[in-house]
Amino acid sequence: MKIDPILNPNIIKSYQALKPVSNVRKVASKRDEVSFSEEALSFSKAMEEARDAIESRTPEERARLAELANAVRRGEYSVGSDLVADKILESVLRR
Repeated sequence: MKIDPILNPNIIKSYQALKPVSNVRKVASKRDEVSFSEEALSFSKAMEEARDAIESRTPEERARLAELANAVRRGEYSVGSDLVADKILESVLRR
């Protein structure tokens, strides 16, 4: 292997003229920060509770929920408004 000589002597001089950096200031790195709103925290908690409720279902309950979900997807599930109103009143009166 043959190395060609440096044809421009100014290149070597420019490197020799560089001074080492001795006075370097270290800047404290700024860290990213994340904060969540109360609504987001509340939603996250509700989702966690819903997930826990689903996981604690019996196999029969899970099967029934799967049937209902499929009926809703197919558009075959409907509930009468009187039944909805009755259930709402029932839940309010229990409190």
